[in-house]
Amino acid sequence: MKLIIMIALLFTLSTDSFAGSISGTIKDSETNEVLSGSIIRIKNTSIGIKSDNKGNFLLDNLANGIYTIRITYIGYIASEHTLTITDKQPNQSMVVYLLPKSLNASEIVVSAGKRSQSIQEVPVSISLLDQQQISQRNTTRIDEVLRYVPGVNVSRDQVSIRGSSGFALGVGSRVALLLDGFPMLSADNGDMKFDALPMMEINRVEVIKGAGSALYGTGALGGTVSLFTRTPSDSARTIIRTYGGIYTQPIYEQWKVYDSPPALYGIDIGYSKKFDNLELTMNVGNKYDKSYRLSDNSYRWSGYGKVGYQFDKRGMSKLTFFINAASEERGDWVFWNSLDSATRPPTGTNPNRRTESGKIASALEFKQFFSDQSFLMIRSGLFITNYKNTNLLPGEEQIASDALSWNSEIQYSASISPGVFLTSGINTVMNSVQAPIYGAKTQIFMSGYSQAEIKPGIENLICTIGARIDAEKTADAEQNIEISPKLALSYLSPFGIQFRASAGRGFRAAAVAERFAALRFQGITIEPNMNVKPEYSWSYECGATTAIPLSGEQDILLLDISYFQNELSDLIEPSFTPSGNIKFQNVTKARVTGLELGLRSMLTGGYSFETSLTLMKPEDLILKQTLYYRSSVLWYTRMSIPIIEDLLLQTDYRFISRTEMMDPRLAALGFIKDADARVPNHICDMRLIARLHNWVQIPISVTLNAKNIFDYYYTEIMG
Repeated sequence: MKLIIMIALLFTLSTDSFAGSISGTIKDSETNEVLSGSIIRIKNTSIGIKSDNKGNFLLDNLANGIYTIRITYIGYIASEHTLTITDKQPNQSMVVYLLPKSLNASEIVVSAGKRSQSIQEVPVSISLLDQQQISQRNTTRIDEVLRYVPGVNVSRDQVSIRGSSGFALGVGSRVALLLDGFPMLSADNGDMKFDALPMMEINRVEVIKGAGSALYGTGALGGTVSLFTRTPSDSARTIIRTYGGIYTQPIYEQWKVYDSPPALYGIDIGYSKKFDNLELTMNVGNKYDKSYRLSDNSYRWSGYGKVGYQFDKRGMSKLTFFINAASEERGDWVFWNSLDSATRPPTGTNPNRRTESGKIASALEFKQFFSDQSFLMIRSGLFITNYKNTNLLPGEEQIASDALSWNSEIQYSASISPGVFLTSGINTVMNSVQAPIYGAKTQIFMSGYSQAEIKPGIENLICTIGARIDAEKTADAEQNIEISPKLALSYLSPFGIQFRASAGRGFRAAAVAERFAALRFQGITIEPNMNVKPEYSWSYECGATTAIPLSGEQDILLLDISYFQNELSDLIEPSFTPSGNIKFQNVTKARVTGLELGLRSMLTGGYSFETSLTLMKPEDLILKQTLYYRSSVLWYTRMSIPIIEDLLLQTDYRFISRTEMMDPRLAALGFIKDADARVPNHICDMRLIARLHNWVQIPISVTLNAKNIFDYYYTEIMG
């Protein structure tokens, strides 16, 4: 259990206005509270801004003319206002009062189709987390946030959407990860590096469920996680977040490895501001975690910077550059000694063995708007990862890798007729890996994609059809060509229910490490396999969403239900050879069918409740049994209760059913003792959030956070 205290400071500075401007303040029509982060846009242009922490905004350097301003904020009814700028009245100002309408889903803007669009136009299941939900959970890594997304299960560093992934030794993610549209899977293992993400700057998380290779290519076999960072406002924004906490001591004496509760602590400092046409964001962070396990402590630092430049005041041309760097030094923990010694590494291993890792992600993007219905995007960047072991004993094998993924993409999106919007692009990826265990290897992808969103003339009906072709060539392996089609429908009925249906194909090419790794470590021998083929899936889904008024306009319940079926073929899994070694092979064909139900409400007075239940039947169609390493039930619940003004109590509960099937050969071989020890997961987190803005007249929040408050013992993966 962790107890974390967080303090956030936010200072603002105002900027001078230019001739020809529209300024104002956005407020709640009932409480008169300012709404920071409201989106203010000039209709039929790409010009837009967010209100600052005082609810203020400024659109400057506007020519004479008539402007329609559209103001949106999640949970409120959108508002439009028409103003005229003339020589006699060059500066217009207003105070806008938005009417709350909780969970007004049609106003939520997402980027699932590689462009901004209303969530009701998206024909697949998608879960959203906004900046408030992220910050309130008081987390330091994005995987901690993903653990409460409906239908998502996180096992160590593996993200599984609707049963797409099981136990994969941290190799080969079946979920694509994007940061502002830039892919963030490593070149060697094809896995997620959560400590390489700028947690302080994440403004929105979109989890797209089901095969997404028609737009995103390899890795999107089970879905996509897209992260979007903040956009600086005209007012300076400074944040200082510091946190500290402890792990409680285990109730079992044999599990205790320290005389006193181990601690963790850290600090993050960030600054952002828009200077005329220039946007600047930067932050740095440092964290120490002693861990509750022996030989598992870690030190981490990170730095992030983003620069954006608008070539014109209307924002039609923009160049953005970001760089993110992270470094970690930690104990080389792999699995436990045994269930009786669950907090210690296996007997006979080197307790001083350490792992040092570094990550650098950098990308340059140019976006040119030709109109509000047409834009060109050019993006290119690098994702560099490296790791190595230190403090080795004589005879220990060095495990190390230097990997670089270079990714370039050109995308053009435009409305080619009143009822057709087309998104097309080409994409090149080169993964270069240098590792002592398999030498220098290169993997190259050449891809092209196109997707059309068609309005066939039936009101509120949108048809989506698209496909992507990927040619993949890895050194010493055969070339593979994958075609990933997609077909989907979205229909908003006259009685307020949005229906959706989709079918699509996903694939994942084997990672370099899965093909070429050859090593022996802590009793595990891994053999290379040059003949492993890409794995692929077909995802089918139908679902419906509706908003139900409860006791008036302010109390609304959002209901979402979906049925899904994922057909998985040629799954790449770590499997056992006759000699008892592990080799990554295409071992099975599987099917995961399921039902997902979500309820979300926000009630008068700031009360909110949400719950989701995902029921799955994971089947191995070859062995005629339950698919290994999958759970059949995911149940997540969250409540938010205002105690007094500016004091909020929140609780999260997640239930993950006991993994039904483990590979019996694990127990037979015995290199992971008690490998089949597993139980259902019952985890409850609670937090008390105090907003001190009105008490001390400066923007400070303090959060007391208790994770796994009932001290329940469970495992996420074996050992």
